[in-house]
Amino acid sequence: MTSLKRLVAIGITVIATAMVLGCTFPTRTGYDRRIGGYKPIPRTETIDDNTNFTEEASANNSTAQAADSATVKLPSQTSAGAVKAAAANKSKPQPPKARGSLEQYARGWLGAKYVYGKATRKQTDCSGFVMQVYKGYYGIAFKHNAHDMFKDSRGSSVSRGRLREGDLVFFGSFWKIDHVGIYLSGDRFIHASTSKGVVISPMSDKYWGNKYQGARRFK
Repeated sequence: MTSLKRLVAIGITVIATAMVLGCTFPTRTGYDRRIGGYKPIPRTETIDDNTNFTEEASANNSTAQAADSATVKLPSQTSAGAVKAAAANKSKPQPPKARGSLEQYARGWLGAKYVYGKATRKQTDCSGFVMQVYKGYYGIAFKHNAHDMFKDSRGSSVSRGRLREGDLVFFGSFWKIDHVGIYLSGDRFIHASTSKGVVISPMSDKYWGNKYQGARRFK
């Protein structure tokens, strides 16, 4: 009898333990008795392999778009650089382009009146005329003074028998150079005379022949 009671007591204990254990652990993780349902699963716990792949693909796509943007900007930047380089080159002084022969170019001043200190196609003195023709045709700049042109170290002396078109011929006295012209083929020279303005005269002219002082070549 005693053994039977002991067995019954053990059985009751086992049943009670099982019931306690069954009530202690919910059948599904996240169950909350206070709300009578399951807690919402945090977002971080819902990310699966597919979600990870989607986010990685999105990140890769963003990187590719950034690279595409950089690639698109590159040509415009290169074009801007090319435009700046072209503008810089354009701003540099360019050598003048010759138009026909020197005589044809110089003839554009024929008929200009002699006015001391002037240097235009309508009014000029002898050195102003030479200065403008040489600057426009050869790109060589001179001071507006016949004596300074004669002493200019860039030029080389030329004998009377070796004159070529474009050489500068000088006139005056032993102690002063007061006139300059440009030698032309056929033993002529073009110059701005005080009486006739810009004209072409023969080198053999008696007046100018007596005043001839030499020639200089600058080309």
